Amino acid sequence: MKQREIDGYRFIGYYGVIYIAFMILMVITWPLSQTYIKPIASLIFPIAQNNSLVKSLLVDTGMFWGMVLFYTLVIQRIKLKF
Repeated sequence: MKQREIDGYRFIGYYGVIYIAFMILMVITWPLSQTYIKPIASLIFPIAQNNSLVKSLLVDTGMFWGMVLFYTLVIQRIKLKF
């Protein structure tokens, strides 16, 4: 199977726009998520209650970029070219 190559800057730009949209959505809905979503989600996922917004943004950043890079590099076997 031949390994495909894509432009790394286009890759970062495309997923960067999606990342920024998720972060804006998270900041806007932060009070709602603290009140209603976290107690329900904690039944399924072990979420630490009463985390700060900055901690949650850092965790989501790692999860988002880790997921994107794993999918691109490992599952699709795409090589980034800078």
